[in-house]
Amino acid sequence: MKEPIDNYFTTGELAKLCKIPRKTLLYYDSLGLITPEVIEENGYRYYKRTQLFALELILTMRKLDIPLAEIKTYLANKSYSNYKRIISHREITLENLIQKMIKIKNELHHSIINLNQLENIKFDNIQTVQTEEEFLCLSKSVPQKTNFKDRTRISASLFIDLAEHIPLNNHTFGYIVDKLSLYDPPKTRHIKYYFYPVFTETSYPECVIKPKGTYLRLYFKGICMDNYDKYINTLSKHCRNNNLLPISDIYITSIKNFWLTDEINEYIYKIEVQIK
Repeated sequence: MKEPIDNYFTTGELAKLCKIPRKTLLYYDSLGLITPEVIEENGYRYYKRTQLFALELILTMRKLDIPLAEIKTYLANKSYSNYKRIISHREITLENLIQKMIKIKNELHHSIINLNQLENIKFDNIQTVQTEEEFLCLSKSVPQKTNFKDRTRISASLFIDLAEHIPLNNHTFGYIVDKLSLYDPPKTRHIKYYFYPVFTETSYPECVIKPKGTYLRLYFKGICMDNYDKYINTLSKHCRNNNLLPISDIYITSIKNFWLTDEINEYIYKIEVQIK
C-alpha cells in the first residue's frame, strides 16, 4: 500500500535535513545516485525515509573522497564484502596520504631551518665546523668543457627527475668540484656534479651521503661562477698554511638564489670541504 505523501520529504526538506544545498541533491539525482521515489505530474519530487539513509551513505562516502562513480556502483551492489573492500581501500589511501603529508611537513620544517641560517651569516670568514651526514641527490656527471646550455640541461633534469622521488623540492642546490682543485690551484676546475640536498634518504637512484665530520666552511655573495675560483683558492691557502688535509670534494651550496631574490649580487653560497 502506498504511503501518504505527507510521510515523504520534498527535495528542499531532505536537503535541509542533511544540511546540503538543494542543487547538490538535484545533481545526485541527475547522476542516478538517488532518485525520488515519487515525481508528481506537477514536477514535485518526493523522497522516502530509506532514501534518507542512502543520502547519508553517499555523504559519508564523499567525506572519504570516494568518487561518485564508485559510490553509484556500490549502491547498485550493496553487500558486507563490497563495503568492507571500499573502506579498507580508503584506509590504505588515507594512510599513504598521511605519510606523504608528514614528509611534506618535515621538508617544510627543514626548509625553514635552512632559511633561518641566512640571518646570521659571516661572509668571507673561514670556519671550522662539525657537521652531521647529509643526503645529496646527484645529477649525471658533467663532462669537462660542457657548454652552458648542456650544463643547464643536466641541472634541470636533476630537478625534474627528483620531483618524482621526494615530496617537495626546495630552494637549495649545489655543485661538486674535485678536491684536486685544492691541491693544485692552477689546475682547470670544473663542476663534476650538480646536487640537491635532501633531509632523508630517498628512492632517487643517485642519492649519496656527504659524510659527517670536520669541515672548513666559507660563505660568499654574488654569482658562483664569478667567485668560486677565488674562494677555492682561499680554502687551498688556508689548508696549506695550517697543515690541513682536504679529504672530500668541494661542496658549493646555493642557499639564497632566484627563489628568494631578483638581485644577483645578493645571491649567497656556502662552500665546504672536509678536512683532517
